Amino acid sequence: KHHGINLQEGTELAEIIDDGTGAVGAITTKAGDRIECQYVGLTAGVRPNIDFLRGTAGLELDRGILVNDYLLTSLPNVYAIGDCAQLREARPGRRNIEAIWYTGRMMGETVAYNILGEAVAYDPGIWFNSAKFLDIEYQVYGEVPAKGRDGLATLYWEHAKGEKAIRINYEASDGVVRGFNLMGIRYRHEVCERWIKQATHIEEVLQNLGLANFDPEFYTEYEPDIIALYNQQTGKNLQLKQRRGLEPVLRFLGLGKYRTQATR
Repeated sequence: KHHGINLQEGTELAEIIDDGTGAVGAITTKAGDRIECQYVGLTAGVRPNIDFLRGTAGLELDRGILVNDYLLTSLPNVYAIGDCAQLREARPGRRNIEAIWYTGRMMGETVAYNILGEAVAYDPGIWFNSAKFLDIEYQVYGEVPAKGRDGLATLYWEHAKGEKAIRINYEASDGVVRGFNLMGIRYRHEVCERWIKQATHIEEVLQNLGLANFDPEFYTEYEPDIIALYNQQTGKNLQLKQRRGLEPVLRFLGLGKYRTQATR
């Protein structure tokens, strides 16, 4: 709100009203509200633009151009990458069409290997994405569904001002961490990915949560508050073992020797 944006939650656009000159003058919502305006922006998502390929002999299409694990289409020696490519079998935790920038880059690298004769399957790793909404950074790693699923527990902490939040999803049965979602706080991709890939327990993650934090040096660290919330909810008495810092991160990732060599 301090950016002058008024979010209308729980409703949708119903009608765009002409101002009498062929330009927009207002809109109405399904809640019955009228909002005067001079511009309307619609964000309805994206889909592969492949209609011009329909009817191409031998090319198999669905919502996108169907490709195998090596991004090869049904045509010999023809590959498809980017927003138009649809994997026949999506990787666990991923979708078969992903219209995001880094998957296009990874697909390009994969196809280059295969064209040059080295068989390399496309593997984007765990799901991740990041963005910036005005001055608030957003990050997601792993499984963070819009709606929860059975057996998926969540630890959600939010700052009193409502501009910073952390969500950690984990299995209710065994405590294995599945995903992270952050607003206004930056966590390292490599650290979160390792915790997820190694099926790390939520309590081990919490005690070492400082490893993930890479906010600037003098920014407040909120990891103790997150642990306090978990202790309050579970009756545990966990303590933060690792605060923010580069040296422990390099050791955790097995890169400590590079730091030592660089400082000699």
